Amino acid sequence: MPQTTPSDMAFRWSAAAEQPDFVRHGHAVPAAGLDTAAALNFDGFSAYVAAPPPGALPGAFHVAANVALAAYPWNVCPILDVLTLERDGGESGFSVGIDDRGRPRFALVTLSGLHVVNGETALNLHQWHRLVFAFEPEVALSITLDGVEIGRTSISGRYRPSEAAQALIGRTRHEIIPTGPIRPYAHLPITVYFDGLIEGIAVGSGPAPATTAKVEGRADIAPRRLPTGPAGAGRFGATYEHLKYYDGWDRRWRVGEHPDVLVRFDKADYRVVFWRGTNYIPCWVSGDGIWYTNEFNETWGNGATGCAEPMSDKHCAYSHVRIIESHDARVVVHWRYALVDVLDVRPRKDLVSGWSDFSDEVYTIYPDGSATRSITLHSTQPMESHEFQESIVVLGPGQRPEDVLEIEPVTLANMVGQSHTYSWANGRPRHLPEPARANIAMINTKSAQRPYMIVSDAPCLTRDDGAQPGPLFPPYYHETLSEGQSFPWWNHWPTSDIPSDGRRAVAADRASHSSVLTGSEWADYKVTPTSRQRVMLHGLTTRKAEDLVPLAAAWLSPAPINGLSEGASAAFDPLEKAYLLSGSAELSFTLQASEASPVINPAFVLQGWAAGATEMVIDGQVRPEGENLRVGWRHSAERSDLIVWVELSATVPVAVSFRPRR
Repeated sequence: MPQTTPSDMAFRWSAAAEQPDFVRHGHAVPAAGLDTAAALNFDGFSAYVAAPPPGALPGAFHVAANVALAAYPWNVCPILDVLTLERDGGESGFSVGIDDRGRPRFALVTLSGLHVVNGETALNLHQWHRLVFAFEPEVALSITLDGVEIGRTSISGRYRPSEAAQALIGRTRHEIIPTGPIRPYAHLPITVYFDGLIEGIAVGSGPAPATTAKVEGRADIAPRRLPTGPAGAGRFGATYEHLKYYDGWDRRWRVGEHPDVLVRFDKADYRVVFWRGTNYIPCWVSGDGIWYTNEFNETWGNGATGCAEPMSDKHCAYSHVRIIESHDARVVVHWRYALVDVLDVRPRKDLVSGWSDFSDEVYTIYPDGSATRSITLHSTQPMESHEFQESIVVLGPGQRPEDVLEIEPVTLANMVGQSHTYSWANGRPRHLPEPARANIAMINTKSAQRPYMIVSDAPCLTRDDGAQPGPLFPPYYHETLSEGQSFPWWNHWPTSDIPSDGRRAVAADRASHSSVLTGSEWADYKVTPTSRQRVMLHGLTTRKAEDLVPLAAAWLSPAPINGLSEGASAAFDPLEKAYLLSGSAELSFTLQASEASPVINPAFVLQGWAAGATEMVIDGQVRPEGENLRVGWRHSAERSDLIVWVELSATVPVAVSFRPRR
């Protein structure tokens, strides 16, 4: 606890002592202190202490505090505040606190006006520090950090005693605007709360006590790691989970026991995470913990303040996720969301029905990790400006974009196997023109398992560039880059609750994100007067981008079916990446595989299948159920469908039949 002579004490608060005049608000829990047995853990969302302001301070005085930061504030946050400004009726008092970069700040009013000194050194996160702020009348304000002076400024005039009705520990007196806005009009004021530990605060008359004691000790702050469920490979399938981040964040959510969805794989150590901390925006997570998402639908204008997107749905009021199928053959997850801005406004509202823009995304995921993403935008204006894709890496506390992205972050490839890798070393390129008609994009994360997406290479209509002969992959615009950064970096999402659609990150203190591609365009799958649908194939891979051409061909130009049993029907559905079969109790056909239309791990949906136990025969050989052949059932009120996935690669015709098990 900071030491001050008791007879000279004007104010003293200790987390270890019961003090009736010091009232705790919000969520703050005890933690181990530096000098005493106890500190108070302020959660950064609601916790603060209100108290009577310090008594008379006729001459020199100082403020001493032991603090440890879990994250830097969104703007200057007081440790102790008794400062009033013009909005309160007049300037008086002082405030000591921490700015958005972790640097101490001392503001004080004298008869000559407001004086401010900023410390030149930032506090380390999760580390105890001893701070002393000193006022010498007509001489200086100074700040000492762990016995070393880090800030000093000359002042004039005597101290103007505080007229504040109460002292505040750990929060701002008024709402203020977070620093670092991308779009100031969509970056709104908040009350800023202290995120970390405060052991005690003492305000004493006279000069600050001299100290040379070295401050050491890691603070009692739990690690903050983005949740991914159990480590390692696991049973293939989707499960409802309660994925936990850290206590102060978790306890704010008004949810039940199963709010999140986790998809795991038995063939590889990666997963797909649908977590409320990302507003259910689905993320592929590699075995070494690198998070990636292909974004969502987004729009602008038409009543929106800034961007309208699921990122802004801080309480997941409109964003929901549910498991449609989960069995040995595949997983199907449905994510539905509204396009909403930071003021909870849903733009593009239909004047007749009152409906605004909503989106349904369906993820069909197979045991080999390949997955389709079907995106259906529902809108009165579906062909107006909407975004369908952005390549985003999600970063946990302690990570910067450069920690997870290679300086050559994007490789594009086309269907003839040409590829080109782009470097951001000299700034992000303005265009990515090579190779021609590229439809495969790989994001080069610092992992062996890298995200990829495959789209149709057909001509497409883009929102900004009109008709194009093939897909378009624009690099993220450079205007949001901060000095010295190779990649843009923001922390208004994920896990944040601030009303902002863009805040520049300045430190790796919070969860954050970065992008390299934005607004990718490709051919629509289906358009109606009130909807627009697109589909992609995506996942994680250890292969090179150009090596994904056969996978792309198997999906975009699937092997035709010939010789189908009489009375049966067959079609390939790219939304499910599966052959749909119906019409017979026993099916036989040939997959006409070729170099141009290969077969790679196909799936089959036997619609209305009534044969019960079934066996699959490939080129005359019964393929037993197991790791390489998996089956599952999809039941509805009208029929039951058998789903079959098989590990099989071929560029020559393959004879296939399904029949009752013998």
